[in-house]
Amino acid sequence: MNHDENERLLDWWKTMEEAKPVVRRLMSLMTELRLHPESSHSTGMILLYRAASEVSYGYAGVRGCIRRAFTNEYGEPLRVNMVRCHSFVHKFSADTKVLLKHVKANTAGPHAQQIIIKLEEVLMENDRFLIEIEEKAQAFFGKNTFMALNENIKQEE
Repeated sequence: MNHDENERLLDWWKTMEEAKPVVRRLMSLMTELRLHPESSHSTGMILLYRAASEVSYGYAGVRGCIRRAFTNEYGEPLRVNMVRCHSFVHKFSADTKVLLKHVKANTAGPHAQQIIIKLEEVLMENDRFLIEIEEKAQAFFGKNTFMALNENIKQEE
């Protein structure tokens, strides 16, 4: 990588690091909701928790790939993995929002509803980070390359 690519990759890394507290809050609140007596048996709770976990795994995957990209491991397989992990975050963030609505409709307790409201806020904050992270990924790869890699991954699924 040349100097400009290194700078764009570092910028992407910094944004991923800024998003870490959001992911931590997401998982903390999700665990709290999953264990709360008012919501622990709600229909869809396990799927909701799993979807949120996949968001966390996707973020961790992208961060791991970016770290490895600064080494001599950088190449096409790593580029594909970076985009694949990024796509997991998007897909499972959408799934998390849909499943949260389902759990919200099946949860009556006021304390659990408060947790759900906090989760909705965290997911909105996550959406803002996803836009910024995608911009950083496009800046690093180039928009057309990033979109082409995304399309190739979609076709593989």
